[in-house]
Amino acid sequence: MRDVASPPAMAVHTLGEGPPLVLFHGGMGSWNHWVRNFAALVPHFTVHAVDLPGYGESYAVSKSTPQAEYVDHVLAGVRTLLGATPFRLAGFSFGGIVAAMTAARMGSQVTKLSLLGPGGFGTQVKLDLRAIPAQSEGEAARREAFRHNLNVLMIADPARILDETIDLQAENFRRSRFDGRGFAAIDNVPMALERIVCPVQIIYGDRDALVLDDLPRRIRVVRAIRPDARIDVLPGIGHWVQYEAADEVNMRLTEFMLAPG
Repeated sequence: MRDVASPPAMAVHTLGEGPPLVLFHGGMGSWNHWVRNFAALVPHFTVHAVDLPGYGESYAVSKSTPQAEYVDHVLAGVRTLLGATPFRLAGFSFGGIVAAMTAARMGSQVTKLSLLGPGGFGTQVKLDLRAIPAQSEGEAARREAFRHNLNVLMIADPARILDETIDLQAENFRRSRFDGRGFAAIDNVPMALERIVCPVQIIYGDRDALVLDDLPRRIRVVRAIRPDARIDVLPGIGHWVQYEAADEVNMRLTEFMLAPG
């Protein structure tokens, strides 16, 4: 690992008791991407939901930080949090890419890895996202833009976008200081899978706007590298799969994380 000048610790929200489970959020997100999952996870694990560098309450990093150096920051943060203790790891979207890259470099210290809606398969899509209006244009206009973007990118069923959902998105937008979209444009996940030694689970919604027609190819890529991987595809669900289909994801994620091996 390269020297990252002893960065400060990543911010972390810790709940529960039991073996450690670390959660990485998605791009333009924070620990609150997992807000609907804590109740199901904390009876089984000590859950550490981190804010990755440049997000939420964690320290800022330059937007030009190379990807390998960014992962160095994450590795340093995880080692500050857990030392050499083995742990389970789950990551969503951008956090799924970072989780895969982290697991590839930490070897057997990561005992289970779950990737939810991960990018990092060398493809990107252009979506009809709206610029968020300035504060001067009023709160109603800003919330309508957040609602639109959530429906286009994150949640397939617009009826599942609640006021609290918009509140979460607005908070994360305000506190995001890093742009991780470049991680998705490279085959970071397949390259990491070739080096990951622990059991792997991948969860997608079949209406994930960042995947859609590319889902069969991604499954083939994963199967070619890790034929033992567990792949769960949830019908009618969008990108923010652990929020939109919380009960189903909680069941499948917990089942995988508690299974022997």
